[in-house]
Amino acid sequence: MGCMKILYIGCFCEPSQMPFINKHTKGRITISATTFQKAFLAGFESSNLKPDFIVNAPDLGSFPLRCNTPFFRSSNFEYCSIPGKNCDFLNLTVLKRYSIYYSIKKEASKWMEANKEEDKVVVVYSLIPSYLEAAIKLKKEYPKTKVCCIVLDLPEYFGDQTSLLYKLWGQKSSKKVYSLVPDIDMFVLLTKDMAGRLQVGNRPWMLMEGIYNPINVVQKEKMSKAILYTGKLDARFGIRELIEAFHMIEDPDFSLWICGDGSERPYVERESLKDNRIEYKGLLKQQEVFELQRCASLLINPRKGNEEYTKYSFPSKTMEYMASGTPTIMYALPGMPADYAPYLIIVPDDTIETLRDVLYEYGNKSQDELGMIGQRARQFILREKTSCRQIERFVKFILDNVAND
Repeated sequence: MGCMKILYIGCFCEPSQMPFINKHTKGRITISATTFQKAFLAGFESSNLKPDFIVNAPDLGSFPLRCNTPFFRSSNFEYCSIPGKNCDFLNLTVLKRYSIYYSIKKEASKWMEANKEEDKVVVVYSLIPSYLEAAIKLKKEYPKTKVCCIVLDLPEYFGDQTSLLYKLWGQKSSKKVYSLVPDIDMFVLLTKDMAGRLQVGNRPWMLMEGIYNPINVVQKEKMSKAILYTGKLDARFGIRELIEAFHMIEDPDFSLWICGDGSERPYVERESLKDNRIEYKGLLKQQEVFELQRCASLLINPRKGNEEYTKYSFPSKTMEYMASGTPTIMYALPGMPADYAPYLIIVPDDTIETLRDVLYEYGNKSQDELGMIGQRARQFILREKTSCRQIERFVKFILDNVAND
């Protein structure tokens, strides 16, 4: 085997394009995919093996409803010392998918042609049809190429499922994805149950439930008995049960801070008018969210594990919460690896009364005791789940499954 080469195909909002993206997009762009990919790529800075090139097409809303430009122009960039190319594409609903496919394939083919004699791994982020299809087409055109897919969501759970038109389009897209999955050689999976759904079989896969890129946040003074929820305001994620449980706490010194946006925002705003201890802080910048997480006494994720999709998801906020050093209260979700549980405050059952009792019990603990719980969780994340640590595991996975062929 010669020198191994790695091509990364991604969909993150690359920093040099953020002024353009912020200017032209309407509403909030999805930050979780960008956060993961930036943390993933950052982990290679101290690695002996890293991607040689990045081909990227940012995941933007379509023109005209979610973006006021119908065309995204190409540009060169460098991220974490890795050169890359943002592809140009038509940003029109439906047409966008085909435009991104052809643009990714065109840009990636240049790199593949220059490295056609080498062993190559194409690492593609997510099961998005246009990106994955381009990666698999390249594999078939260029010998000595393997495709490794990072799977953070199954296609049937992509996006918002409220619109009938979206559901029909989503079903078609999901079928397309599952037709491509047999051509993937290696997988990076968010949860172990994904392996069964994707029929991975004997193909190599590794579990990477998340990745944390350490950040610098100024430590703020702790607010006693302050409980914080940050994230999407969606009924599936338990926001109504959280507020109902909080209402049942009679102590006037307790407070509940809520940040985020979503379909349940009107409900949250109404409840905050009924109870002056509930404060809806709206949609904040990421840095402001991180600072609030360090001000609060407790962080809460009220998502329960009784729905099918929770087997195939691991909330990214869990890692973010734990890294803040503030204790995290949550349910034991099916997709959560067992090594997290000792560092979390687990709600033992699904009743509103139990959630109330846990919030009340830990809200009344001393800041010293809470600080010890939070710091243990933070040290676990910094020891086991940072960009460098996860990429160290990923590189070993790649080498073990390509170098020995």
